[in-house]
Amino acid sequence: MNEVQNSNLKGLQSLSLYNIAFTVTDLEKSISWYADILNFILINKQDFEIPTGKAEVAMLEGAGIKLELLKFPNAKRIEELFAPAPMHLIPIGNKAIVFQVDDIKTTSTELEAKGAKFVWREQYIAADKMLCTMIEDIDGNKINIVQKDTTI
Repeated sequence: MNEVQNSNLKGLQSLSLYNIAFTVTDLEKSISWYADILNFILINKQDFEIPTGKAEVAMLEGAGIKLELLKFPNAKRIEELFAPAPMHLIPIGNKAIVFQVDDIKTTSTELEAKGAKFVWREQYIAADKMLCTMIEDIDGNKINIVQKDTTI
């Protein structure tokens, strides 16, 4: 569909991804991690008031998406959501942010050089159809990176 046709779409026909959001324990460290490991850039940062105090938000951009990092007072970690893979799939809720690359071996080597924490490296999943590497950010949020020519 070309740009002119897209501009005429209304309602749910115009639905598109705006951003992905994570709550984090340390906003500054998370901004640095996403910049250092995945080459995201900070585009905006601000504070706002909520009933329990001051919250902080940072909007980052990279890999063709916007990533919103949120820091809330009295945030609570639900351990079941951060279980080791594949047990993290059992609780209902968000599982991982998933990116794709042309060459997972080169990407894994680059991530290793940057000090990324691997869940697994260059492993086939989805009935041995998807080759991927999974890492975790500093809060344990899972980030899966799949090789394009193996996606289903």
